[in-house]
Amino acid sequence: MDFGLTTEQRMILGTVREFVTKELLPLEAEAQRAELDGRSFPGPGDLRRLQQKAKIAGLWGLLTPEEYGGANLGMLMTALISAETSKALIPFTYGGYADNILYDCNAEQKQRYLLPAIEGERSSCFALTEPDTGSDATNIQMPAVREGSDWILNGRKVFITNGLEADFAIVFAVTDKSKGHQGGVTAFLVDRAMGWSSQPIQTMGAWRPAEISFDGVRVPGQNVLG
Repeated sequence: MDFGLTTEQRMILGTVREFVTKELLPLEAEAQRAELDGRSFPGPGDLRRLQQKAKIAGLWGLLTPEEYGGANLGMLMTALISAETSKALIPFTYGGYADNILYDCNAEQKQRYLLPAIEGERSSCFALTEPDTGSDATNIQMPAVREGSDWILNGRKVFITNGLEADFAIVFAVTDKSKGHQGGVTAFLVDRAMGWSSQPIQTMGAWRPAEISFDGVRVPGQNVLG
């Protein structure tokens, strides 16, 4: 049995090496200076420009299904690409992806959230972790209260990756306390424009998580995910 890479796979990795050498390695000095200064680099704008350059090279949507414009390369190739990319000391992720849960959106929600996220036109964050319960999905406390056809969200989520940049959040909240995590938790698609705010949580290194706050945020019923 041959466990070697195919010609196509070797060509893809060659493209990755060329991209890393040409676009990422020259940025290392600036990234190190930024870390010493407490700045984030590359910033959101820089990241989008790099992702577009990678897209031109064919490095886009590594795990995204082909029906949504992705390459669907599989876990092995994605791991090999990540290994090659990590040779540069630049926090970089390839574009053309979306949180997996967004594939469970209904048809209308896919047009508003999934497809724009894949295209890089919108940015999401996955809001699960809470101050008192951590990432224990079976013990979520944040409530969502029904008011007519809308839901009202109050509470906080913490250590949320991309929470500072995202323009919408995938928020998990308790809608039926009697059921708990067995049918009583709902995922909502909540635009930042609906009223939630975020602030940075200081950590060591390049990771910049956020605390995001909901104070009477009104979410339309049509934004219940799925």
